[in-house]
Amino acid sequence: MLTWKEENNPTILTRKSFSMRYARSLFCCCLIAGLAACSKKDDAPAVPTGPVTQQEINNWILDSMRLFYLWNDQLPAQANNTQETTAFFNSIKSGEDKFSIIYNPGDPATIKSDMLYKYGVDFSIISWPAAPGGVIGVVKLVVPGSYAAADGLKRGAYFTRINETVLTSGNSVPLSEQLRTGSGGTITPAVVNGNVITEGALVSLRPGKITENPVYQSIVINSGAKKVGYLFYNAFVDGYNNYLLAAFQDFKNKGVSELIVDLRYNVGGSLAAAAMITAMIAPNLTEKSTFVKYSGNSRMGVHTLDFAAALAVPETGDPVSFNSLSAGRLHLPRVFVLSGRQTVSAAELLINNLKPYTQVIQIGQTTVGKDKGAVIVYDMRTPQRIPWIIHPLTYRLANASGEGNYTAGITPQYTIDEMNRQPLLALGNAADPLIAKALSVIDGNGRAIPENAVFTRSHIYDAREKAVVNSVLVFPK
Repeated sequence: MLTWKEENNPTILTRKSFSMRYARSLFCCCLIAGLAACSKKDDAPAVPTGPVTQQEINNWILDSMRLFYLWNDQLPAQANNTQETTAFFNSIKSGEDKFSIIYNPGDPATIKSDMLYKYGVDFSIISWPAAPGGVIGVVKLVVPGSYAAADGLKRGAYFTRINETVLTSGNSVPLSEQLRTGSGGTITPAVVNGNVITEGALVSLRPGKITENPVYQSIVINSGAKKVGYLFYNAFVDGYNNYLLAAFQDFKNKGVSELIVDLRYNVGGSLAAAAMITAMIAPNLTEKSTFVKYSGNSRMGVHTLDFAAALAVPETGDPVSFNSLSAGRLHLPRVFVLSGRQTVSAAELLINNLKPYTQVIQIGQTTVGKDKGAVIVYDMRTPQRIPWIIHPLTYRLANASGEGNYTAGITPQYTIDEMNRQPLLALGNAADPLIAKALSVIDGNGRAIPENAVFTRSHIYDAREKAVVNSVLVFPK
């Protein structure tokens, strides 16, 4: 979870009535949280004593949702005292709501883990008629320094089994979920040579502490007479903003006139990083230019955040000033953005919020469609009575032109599924189908995309499906 906090004056929203006493809330994109004006100064009633009951938990949830929830007018009048916590929460959500979640940090069973940050590997399972079970696993990304990388796994590698069971269209999801929720497992690598598939020795996937520098690749590609910057960015993490700034400074120093930003697996993160990238790409911006607009229910109101405010409160480390970005600002009239099936949250916000300021040419697949923000709500009393944390959707997001409403995802101008062209190539390879398409547009369609090894593959499972729900981005007050 990526949290944007205010170092010296954190945003704390309190509602000291009913069961939501001293709840702390922070803005998020696909998490954005509330304003100080939302707090109430009435005296808190006496803190309950004795064992926490299901009734108390459910009342706390309902009271929290009444304040923050975007669809609070659809909530029931009273809590169901008999339902288990998660079941109750799901029962009161709007039918339009795909992303609000509740979890107990002390109960791992309630938390949706992310395969990439558990094992250091991201993969898809796709149809492959020549494989033993008719499907095959394809490694999309491996975190450098992870156990998976040490064991030799690389982007483009194949596997045919999980926990020694041959993958099929019927068992791929449960086997993958077994791996995701378990404490380890194995995959069976395979070498593909036409229709001949040769299995290799088992590779163990071991959970570990994964530290990912999201700036995986930053290179300059010569395309005709033009210098094209290519950035593969996998998460919006403020702790690595210095790498981000260095990449853009290098692009500028080398005379880059076109830019490809690869977000095909990016599941979001920090708003400050999204504002930073926007400011370094687009022309004609000032620190007072609008970065994002967001509107909630009648209690939460309508708000606007400019670039200075967005940059001022990183999730970690020191704030970034707008002026400090000048050495990396490219002032581009257009940018190419590569998207995928898991591009979500801050990544979608970047795509949408660049559009008022520069031309965005999107290539790849339609994004997830997380166009609303949520708040983080938890009981901050001492002692804490209720251990649950809620992320209720709270705001609709829009860019400086007031454009949002991408619930069905943001559709690219050029739709390409990288899985239809095998094997996957290294990040930054000019022959990668998404990159090649961008270069063909830059060259005036003079560069043809290779047509060999083109198939139509069905996606059976994508390892980061759960991560798109948990993407968190926190706003200042």
